[in-house]
Amino acid sequence: MKIGKIICCAALGALALSAIPYQFKNDEETGAVEIRSLLWGWRRTPDGDGEGKDSITFAIPASGLDYEDEDYEDEDESPVEVEIEVPEEA
Repeated sequence: MKIGKIICCAALGALALSAIPYQFKNDEETGAVEIRSLLWGWRRTPDGDGEGKDSITFAIPASGLDYEDEDYEDEDESPVEVEIEVPEEA
């Protein structure tokens, strides 16, 4: 029973440590703030128009913050067209 209790405590400790933020970024030029941990990430980006509306992004896992919608809207990339030949049956 003691081994199970030790494993349970170790697992809970690892979960708690992975939820603690390890990286804080503050971009003073744009006013963007980003916080990351191993399990989650949070970013606040102020609106460029100055209307006071901020964009807040929360991602699980934190690597989801690396992808922005602008990356997927590249005009240089066009959809891939695939041709499939279907054999005719006699």
